Amino acid sequence: MNRDEHGHLHQAIEALGLATTRSGPRHWTVGVPTRLRGELACGIEARERTLVARSFVMRAPDRAHDRVYRAALERNIDARTWYFAVDRLGDLFLVAELALDSVSEDALDGLLGALSVLVDETFEGFARTGFDVPEGARFGPPPGAADGGGRV
Repeated sequence: MNRDEHGHLHQAIEALGLATTRSGPRHWTVGVPTRLRGELACGIEARERTLVARSFVMRAPDRAHDRVYRAALERNIDARTWYFAVDRLGDLFLVAELALDSVSEDALDGLLGALSVLVDETFEGFARTGFDVPEGARFGPPPGAADGGGRV
């Protein structure tokens, strides 16, 4: 990818209207709104031929690790773009990879929208399984969290 294509990718990311930080010529962090987590940071990296996106979902579970990780792996079997992954500390992430030449504003919007939906579908179940969440506790964005306002 040449310098002009990085500019095109940057413009496509900026056009989404989400909070964005560029941390290098090939690296961005985008704030993706979710219903249950509030704004979720998603790192985007333009590699030679692919765009790789990665987002932290939750820290390593305090209990029932096997049940949380199994549920995440079971979701992977039907995944189209986003896949659950675990780092060496046991923290749970979502990772996606797209061909760089297929990336457009609409493709990015769909990618980040799918991230938002997947987090909203899975986060509460994973948290209730992996942590001591008081019965009746409700999930939602942190108090005072912005609604995001972007296209996602």
